[in-house]
Amino acid sequence: MAKLPRRDLRSLLQRPQRDLSQQIDARLSRLGFPALRPAHAQMLTLLESGGVRLTELVTALDLPKQTVGDMIADLESQKLVERYPDPEHGVIKRVRLGARGKVWANEVKKVADQAESGWAVQLGKTKMKTLRELLEQLAETLDADAAGEDA
Repeated sequence: MAKLPRRDLRSLLQRPQRDLSQQIDARLSRLGFPALRPAHAQMLTLLESGGVRLTELVTALDLPKQTVGDMIADLESQKLVERYPDPEHGVIKRVRLGARGKVWANEVKKVADQAESGWAVQLGKTKMKTLRELLEQLAETLDADAAGEDA
């Protein structure tokens, strides 16, 4: 049997992401949620932890302010997000998940947890735990590097 060529890291990371995205999209579609562009979905995941300022979203998404504002308006029209006054600054608005957005986020989490459990069955619990730990370490390292670049 011929040895398969070594796959590049990008494709190895994309495959599980694509699988998870397909599972999430299928679940959300069955529940009547609209299909979202990847950038919209990414924005919603940034809002899961609470409200953020537009400028924080611009930085996190690395998109122009106008584009992010348009995305917020799109999601707001679907009742997935809402704007509210920043308690620290009277003029500035913050954005948070709306009631429907909270349901969306909860469903995404359920699917992600189910996918992770399924992968643990396929890989074994120990390997899945190790994979998660390594990905968490890598994310922390990259986040720290990015914060250092911003300083």
